[in-house]
Amino acid sequence: MKKSFSTIWLAVAATLTFSLPSCSDNDHQTDAEEITRPAAAIVNRTECSGFWRYDFTYGTVDADGKTPITLSAAIFMTPDVHDKHVQAKGCGLLNHYTITADHQRPTNVTSGLTLEGVLANTNYIMIESDGFGFGIDAPHSQRYLQGRAAARVNIDAFLAGRQLLKEEGFEFGDVTLNLGYSQGGHSGMWVNRLVAEGYRSDELPKIDYCIIGGGSYDMYSHYRYLAAENLSQYPVALPLILSGMIDAGGYKVKNEDIFDDGLVPYLTELFDTKQHDTDYINSFIYDHYGTTKDQGLPIDQLVKQAFFDETNEPMKDIIYHLKQNSLVYEAWTPDKTDRITFVHARTDEVVPFLNQEKMADFLLANGYTAFDIDDSSKNLHTNTGFYYVLKATACLSAFVPAGQKDAWSAAPQVSTYDIYRPDGRLVCKQTTLIDAYRMLPPGVYVINGKTMVKE
Repeated sequence: MKKSFSTIWLAVAATLTFSLPSCSDNDHQTDAEEITRPAAAIVNRTECSGFWRYDFTYGTVDADGKTPITLSAAIFMTPDVHDKHVQAKGCGLLNHYTITADHQRPTNVTSGLTLEGVLANTNYIMIESDGFGFGIDAPHSQRYLQGRAAARVNIDAFLAGRQLLKEEGFEFGDVTLNLGYSQGGHSGMWVNRLVAEGYRSDELPKIDYCIIGGGSYDMYSHYRYLAAENLSQYPVALPLILSGMIDAGGYKVKNEDIFDDGLVPYLTELFDTKQHDTDYINSFIYDHYGTTKDQGLPIDQLVKQAFFDETNEPMKDIIYHLKQNSLVYEAWTPDKTDRITFVHARTDEVVPFLNQEKMADFLLANGYTAFDIDDSSKNLHTNTGFYYVLKATACLSAFVPAGQKDAWSAAPQVSTYDIYRPDGRLVCKQTTLIDAYRMLPPGVYVINGKTMVKE
């Protein structure tokens, strides 16, 4: 099945051609009229556990801002919205969290006990790009934490997906959400920035509500913190960040300039094959440089001393791109985003809370006050991601766009299900996927006749 689906995608991609003007990514191109895009196309429809997923291809540009590429993306909606029994409240632009294996891509999600499945059950339609390096684009590099590039392809996917929905006869409210956690928190704030700069403003004039969390908004300060601590509690993150910035610089810096010689030969297998998830890569690094019982690894085991020297030529280039892809080193204001809710744990061991503090200070210094911060989670980064999903659903349940109180009072109720173990034992009766996500331990469940896994 995977092979035939990939074949379909490649066949579709081969028919999609388009041209763009020559320009630098630093030009901050915002004029959508200068870009000729191919028509987006739905390539697969899958009935999943508690929602429908539509996979589609769309035209956008690579990280350089000018090279035409075709990426894949997915639309997530409830069965009631799919069957047109109810009208969705609006559409959410979903920025995906860090993934390293192709099977984790949005266009492969089938379980309702996931970020996509739970948020789709808020009666908003969610649209999420596979992004660089996954799905149809799997042979290419991930472009990790390259903010402007990721935000651009996410906005392009959102607008293409929304147009496809209209062509399919779906009706939905005129509300735009912007959501994402971790890597998705970083790219979500970059989406706010591009919208403020006017990127495709005729089609996406503003964002009604942004709920994001755990984002690396100030990667330079993050780097200085890691270098001072000389400790990584989530070692997969360090090679991802450095590789993303090396890629952003056009590979003027080589892996062997920064990484330990013993790690360099493994980087291609770990990160470029797209076969291994973050758990596998973390375990691999621990197995080679420590033990899985360690609370963290000294960074100087993974990198050369050049990493700790900001005056070193390779690090000068990396630091330049860390700042270019952060959100606090150039003045801007998310004045086309009505409200932002942040979720970030002060105990976050992967993306230190200093990122949230720097982002909040920056927004206030630039005159933006329409935000709040939920720092109540006492968990580490991954478990705070679970909390983020619950927080986002609660916020969306309570959210009423300005001037739409009457329409919202007639909004459909969230669907409920009987949930079973595979042996037929009933574990929850008439429970929403949101509550199931919150209450159930990891395991295999049967919901609405379909098997799903909570990891």
